[in-house]
Amino acid sequence: MGFLSRFRRSAKTLDDIGSIASEEDLTIVPENVNEAYEVKTSPISEHEVESEWESTEMIDSIHLDRDKKSQKLMERKQQSQKITKKASIEKRRLKLVPRPSQGLSIDIDHLVDKKSRRKISATPTFAKLMSELEITLLEADMGHAAVDEVLTAMRARLIGAPLPKKGDLERIIDSALIGALDSLLRVSYWDFDQTVQSLMKDEIPIIIMLVGVNGTGKTTTAAKISHRLVQEGLSVVLAAADTFRAGAIDQLNDHAERIGARCIRSQRGGDSAAVARDAIDSAVAKGDDVVIIDTAGRMQNKTNLMQELKKVHRVASPHIVLFVGDALAGNDAVEQAKTFQSFLNFDGAVLSKLDTDARGGAALSIAHATNKPIVLAGVGQGYDDLIDFEPSNFLTQLLSDDMDPMSFTIVARDQNE
Repeated sequence: MGFLSRFRRSAKTLDDIGSIASEEDLTIVPENVNEAYEVKTSPISEHEVESEWESTEMIDSIHLDRDKKSQKLMERKQQSQKITKKASIEKRRLKLVPRPSQGLSIDIDHLVDKKSRRKISATPTFAKLMSELEITLLEADMGHAAVDEVLTAMRARLIGAPLPKKGDLERIIDSALIGALDSLLRVSYWDFDQTVQSLMKDEIPIIIMLVGVNGTGKTTTAAKISHRLVQEGLSVVLAAADTFRAGAIDQLNDHAERIGARCIRSQRGGDSAAVARDAIDSAVAKGDDVVIIDTAGRMQNKTNLMQELKKVHRVASPHIVLFVGDALAGNDAVEQAKTFQSFLNFDGAVLSKLDTDARGGAALSIAHATNKPIVLAGVGQGYDDLIDFEPSNFLTQLLSDDMDPMSFTIVARDQNE
């Protein structure tokens, strides 16, 4: 049973195909019938993300009471940094090597009777069908904003389209649904390996910082990324900057010994930023290629955590920042990503435990909620079980229990689509 089984059962029980149609004069029909099932969505611009790593607005407003004089000084400082910060962000963004991604669709041109006088319309039966879809997606732990996006896209793709023959209606709905789900994953993807190689042409070591809440698999992901880079012939230093948990320090050190990397650590309760700085200094002294910083994620003390992460980022000045989310956390992972995004601006996400998530809610929502791509995905417990995330492959696996994969068409997606 796939995650869409409930919705598809409802779609199959439409005894009267006319219950979702109205009779109108179809004087204008698109040359390409698929156009009737397309909705234009405007992706969120990265410039719309209000906060950045070095922004103090959010954190200061949480726990500091400022008088008018200090408030004016802060505003003046922010204005003076605005232009420099924007230029720095643009320069960094150019260093991420784009990776064209693929999308999924179902060809339905031959199924639609272009001369039909009946159109799919917002009848009570159609509204009930959309309500079933909403429940199905929410049960799959998709974020509310992502669910609303899918429902809006579905309505735009279906309402007003020529009504097909009864036997073809299910395929028409499948096509609209795949297109709507595919649209959630349309962000600017970049290639992890090529980006690291490109950055190394300018300087070493390359610094990668991992962030996320405790329990999502940051430490294991740090080890997997290190193993991946070591296998490519690069020397790696791991920084055990999660000094809040002694277990995290020991765990990362054990991983380093197994994969042939070095680990820089301190005692529990040490200064995370100092550990990151020591790791970088050590890498510079020994000529190592990459430093990977594992950070703390105790969200129950959010303000202190974000202050700590901000300090680590300021000291380490990482080239790449990755948010690590747990696919099994579903909508919680989406909310965590949004929370981190409100305090900082990461470059992409790593989704752990993707192989054990049959519902796919987190993967379908994180990219949409943050406008950042899922760059890597953990698909097992081994060091080699870290893959590049490809939207078309993910959707194919997610939907294969509900739909015939042979009906899917894989298409190239433009980066700016």
